[in-house]
Amino acid sequence: MFQSLKTFVKVYELKNFTKAAEELYLSQPTISTQILNLEKKLDVTLFTRKGRHEIIPTRDADFLYRRAQSILDNWEDTIETLNNKEKEIVRTKCRIACSNTCGIYFLPNIMKSLLENFPDIDFSLQLMNSEEVVKRLKQNEADLGFIEKIVDTGSLKRSLLNIDQLVLAGNPESSYWLNREEDSGTQFYSDMYVKENNLKPIHIYLNNNEMIAALLKEGIGQTVISQKVVPEGVNWQPLSPKYTRNFYFLAKETQLKERINELEKFIKDRGA
Repeated sequence: MFQSLKTFVKVYELKNFTKAAEELYLSQPTISTQILNLEKKLDVTLFTRKGRHEIIPTRDADFLYRRAQSILDNWEDTIETLNNKEKEIVRTKCRIACSNTCGIYFLPNIMKSLLENFPDIDFSLQLMNSEEVVKRLKQNEADLGFIEKIVDTGSLKRSLLNIDQLVLAGNPESSYWLNREEDSGTQFYSDMYVKENNLKPIHIYLNNNEMIAALLKEGIGQTVISQKVVPEGVNWQPLSPKYTRNFYFLAKETQLKERINELEKFIKDRGA
């Protein structure tokens, strides 16, 4: 039953039997059989087909998906507890997904406190964009998250942790403008500044703040960036209050692991 639920969750998330089979390292007939058996067991229809490849979850599938996530999460926690039952300290795994700026410039500031207060937790930290952070939490592939961009978080719990001041940084004589990817938390503000000031720069596109900081330090280009990211010795100037953004802390609506709940409360109480 647990394998069938795992298969169902993957099919539900990917909306495609072939892709689910590839990710689970199973054959497509095996995937189809497991879903069919699950439908017979529950006496429901979980998916309807749209064309040759796309499938659409039914309302019963929407309901089962939420329950299946909870069941599988509880099962993993049970295994983890049983595997550690003979140890003096029962260890808990915590997967934290972070957007770029949060992961590089915010999370390290609180990790010392987290390690000191939760020595029984094994942390796993991963960097990705804000949309991917939300996706990971919704798909139960992360326990907690930090984002720097307003995105639809659905049923996830979202708390404001800090306000990030953006500044104009770099060589004012440079004709180059440094850009992040379109879905970056800062690119919206960067584009806004260029348009407001009728600039016609030569654009250089980069996919992380460290590369931007390195170029700024070499006197190459300008950009709108978090004040936290500006390297020492690089010129910068403040911008108007509208050039600010929020850092948010995300958690799942229901968390079965007691220590993760305690960690969530600790982070909220501590703030920035």
